[in-house]
Amino acid sequence: MNKINLETSINHHIAISAIMIKRVFYKILSNHDLKITPEQWVLLNYISESNGYTIGELSGLSVKDFANTSRMIQKLDIAGFITKKADPADKRISKLYLSKEGKDLIEQLHQCAFESTNIAIEGIDKEIQEIVLHTLKKVISNTNNYLK
Repeated sequence: MNKINLETSINHHIAISAIMIKRVFYKILSNHDLKITPEQWVLLNYISESNGYTIGELSGLSVKDFANTSRMIQKLDIAGFITKKADPADKRISKLYLSKEGKDLIEQLHQCAFESTNIAIEGIDKEIQEIVLHTLKKVISNTNNYLK
């Protein structure tokens, strides 16, 4: 039987890295007195870059299940950070957009994200960062292909 050594396990280190990066981001958001989660930031970021996404589209982009995405969108809507508008082509579908408050918030969130990223990559050369990013994208592609 093969035994996994956690000290040399890539999967384990990816998981720990993700947890630690999220903790840093939570702390930075808290330090800036922003009442939003990293997961909500991801949704706001996608919405800010689009011309209106549906909840289903955001669910796919963020790799979150529909129910969790829907709950996060509801909280962002109640907080006044997004608006919902009926799709002109299909009135049954709602498209999501940033409100004025959401646009103001997204600028602050980008600064927090930059701060978080800078903490995580401190001391890592640009060339290595590009290799890590390329490698992580390959890991995501491999796992996504397996799950299809």
